[in-house]
Amino acid sequence: MNKLVSGLAVILMIMISVRYFDLRIASLILEYTGRNFQFSHVVSGMPDMLLLIVIAVSISCWTGYFLLFRRSISDRRTLLFQILGTSLPAAYVAKDLLKWLFGRVNTRLWLTEQHPYAFHWFHGSQDFHGFPSGHMLVLTPIFLSLWHYSPKLRLPALLLWFGLGAALLITEYHFLGDVIAGAYAGFLIHYAADRYFRHAP
Repeated sequence: MNKLVSGLAVILMIMISVRYFDLRIASLILEYTGRNFQFSHVVSGMPDMLLLIVIAVSISCWTGYFLLFRRSISDRRTLLFQILGTSLPAAYVAKDLLKWLFGRVNTRLWLTEQHPYAFHWFHGSQDFHGFPSGHMLVLTPIFLSLWHYSPKLRLPALLLWFGLGAALLITEYHFLGDVIAGAYAGFLIHYAADRYFRHAP
């Protein structure tokens, strides 16, 4: 019941952000940072490493899991490897499906060309792939897994998580609603993988 209420609260937060705050925050960021220093120009030429990160981390996790499994070791590490090795590929696939489903206008397109601010349902493309944030969706399971299974890394994981969200806003990659939605979708995928492997034989 608590999780249902929390989920509804997050969805309401996303809807409020989309309706009232996204455009204002994006415009303020452009006004106070974009005119003086175009962060977006600096990072726009950088290659997207998200798929490589997913592949590298997933392979590393399943390799670590099977090495421990062969030694009959079953502890927090094996659980962590299983959860990350499963949730990251699932999050990457979910990212593409959700972007195609919602088809929201790209933040930079709206800022530079004043393209109509809207969702283009089932038409996600290069210009309409803003919702949810793919980086937030895919990397959230990593931060949550570190939070749950590596207590010493909780603070760095939390700082990196919020830092990623802030960076996506400042560099004009996403609206605030995109970031919140990506984080929540990543949480759901992590939660499902965590529950499954916790109760698996």
